[in-house]
Amino acid sequence: MASMVVRSVCICATVSVFLTLNILLHVPHTSPSSESSSQVTRSSAAVKTLNKPGKNLQVTRSSAAVKTFNKPGKNLQVTRSSAAVKTFNKPGKNLQVTRSSAAVKTLNKPGKNLIEEATLPATWSPSPELIQRLEARRQHLHQMCAKEGLDQPTEQYQINAWEFLINKEYGLVWCNVFKAASSTWLWNFNLLAGYTQDELLSSNKSPVQLARLVYPRPTPEELQQVMNETPAPLSFMITRHPLLRLVSAYRNKILNGNPIYKKLFSSIYSKYKKLGPPVPRAATNGKKPPKNSVSPSFSQFVQWVLDEVASGKTIDMHWIPQSSFCTPCLVDFTVLAKVETLREDANYIINTSKIDGIIQPKVINRSTGETTEALAVKLLCQLSNSQMNALLDLYRVDLLLFDYDASTYLNCSTST
Repeated sequence: MASMVVRSVCICATVSVFLTLNILLHVPHTSPSSESSSQVTRSSAAVKTLNKPGKNLQVTRSSAAVKTFNKPGKNLQVTRSSAAVKTFNKPGKNLQVTRSSAAVKTLNKPGKNLIEEATLPATWSPSPELIQRLEARRQHLHQMCAKEGLDQPTEQYQINAWEFLINKEYGLVWCNVFKAASSTWLWNFNLLAGYTQDELLSSNKSPVQLARLVYPRPTPEELQQVMNETPAPLSFMITRHPLLRLVSAYRNKILNGNPIYKKLFSSIYSKYKKLGPPVPRAATNGKKPPKNSVSPSFSQFVQWVLDEVASGKTIDMHWIPQSSFCTPCLVDFTVLAKVETLREDANYIINTSKIDGIIQPKVINRSTGETTEALAVKLLCQLSNSQMNALLDLYRVDLLLFDYDASTYLNCSTST
């Protein structure tokens, strides 16, 4: 998985995905009260303690450049400026770490998101190799679209504008491919829309819900009108190897026991018993799963996906083919970015659109531990030849249009 942008930043799948975009209290003294607060100030030791029994314990150690603000059972916050590290932790909710010395900031909600922040380069210009690579991708896609007969709309192939976000203020159009740096760029687009970092971190709404409050879903006609404006917007989509994207979705949505998908588990277990038992549920960014909890195996999950497709059901947005989701043969994207080269590709988007002075880039990676690439080798090689062939057929157009190679996984499947 590649080391995977709004008015203040850039926040993430083990995907996996490392987008490098390199930037980024005087506590009012109140009188002590035996029932509400007890406050102690040790200036000689550069330590201040402000304590409300049963409510707040606050400690500031300025001499050690450490601040602690603790609400027992609620918040534990620690700032270590001397080590250029900041930690803001809400047990069971938020853990935020900033390592400025390493130009990396991590803001983590245990069981939710791992957010890493890096500093944008002071000066940046695209290399000739980058410009050549981006143009080559566009040319390749145009050739393959024509070869497949997808360069003109048909009854079966129409512009799908559902997941596009249009920011007219900064001239940006983005098709949000889930499990392809989507969390990172939702963070960026939300910042560009005016949300603050604190609002994004504290909101109970999902990033998509927040985005749709300010970026209404466009119709195909509205999308085409914006794309035809002068000057033309910088339009882009970010693609990912379809098999790695599938593995990332499995880990994040199935193996980790995402609540939205857990209701499917019992039916998958019963329908695909012959594919083996379920597997132990994985921890989610440091949050342990319930004891003895299980999830469908990768083989069971894949067979369920394939059967859903065969029955004509709508494919989930986290593993639908990207070529169907963003219809790139009918939308002439300025940039075809890839998770695999996202560091340079994102720098190009940020600097070309001149939002480098507005955002504070972050990379959001929903999975920790083993990389998606390493996990993919293990999981994809567990599939039968028939399952692998069916997956390659499902993602054939993605592999073709975006020039991905699946040979690594062709000869490792089981024979059954």
